[in-house]
Amino acid sequence: MTTISIVSTTNTEFAQHLAIFYRSILVNDPRNDFAFYIFNDHLTAEAQVHLKRLELDHINCRSIKFLTVDEQLFQKAVTDERIIKAAYYRIYTAELLPELDRILYLDCDMICTGSLEALWNTSLKGNIIAAVEDAGYVPRLAEMNITSQHGFYFNSGVMLIDLKRWREEHITAKVMAFINQHPEQLKYHDQDALNAVLADKWYYLHPKYNMQSRLIRREQEHPLPPLEIIAEEARQAPILIHYSGRSKPWLEFGVRPHPLRHEYWKYAQIARTN
Repeated sequence: MTTISIVSTTNTEFAQHLAIFYRSILVNDPRNDFAFYIFNDHLTAEAQVHLKRLELDHINCRSIKFLTVDEQLFQKAVTDERIIKAAYYRIYTAELLPELDRILYLDCDMICTGSLEALWNTSLKGNIIAAVEDAGYVPRLAEMNITSQHGFYFNSGVMLIDLKRWREEHITAKVMAFINQHPEQLKYHDQDALNAVLADKWYYLHPKYNMQSRLIRREQEHPLPPLEIIAEEARQAPILIHYSGRSKPWLEFGVRPHPLRHEYWKYAQIARTN
């Protein structure tokens, strides 16, 4: 049995959705234990109790712990109505969890449909993180004048991180320097900064581990045909469904319904019966 360490960020508004997401992980992987670390964005006591309830409901939920970051570190962080300052907190994961050498970062607007054991055991092949290419296939590295051998740009909603290498190469300091020195570059906020610093230092994960909304809707094909084949494999059997963008299963008035919204409500129903 393995203990898989997962970190996410949430505020009170999203706490119930994160709890449903974590429940889907625990239900689908009873063989392994899980230690969850949550960056606390002004969570109420009630929201924290709601999340801690997972320790009682699931024998494989080893712990739920809350992390705090000094907000003043992000005074120059670019934000908008969707991407708030707390989205940047994950940059400090390596510093706040010095006892860990590997962690899986996951956004809170997700659902898991299978075991994460294979993802957790993925070899990074000497890279600092593993991630899935962003489904917009945007040429952001070129737009930011970042030199890159392959030019791929990852979505930061799922990142398997070698925390030891991250510390050794001072990635936190480098990402924060980019944020503070190039605010005009941050069209996609901390995701841009992470890509700028980690260009050519990330391992390309199968998109089944970050099934983004644009990908499941087939909004565009991958410019490289072999990678579009892999994208279709992911559509047929996603492991981590990422409700990226504005279309959330719990907020579908005035937006196009998400094609995989039923997966969210399946685990929400399990939560109600516990």
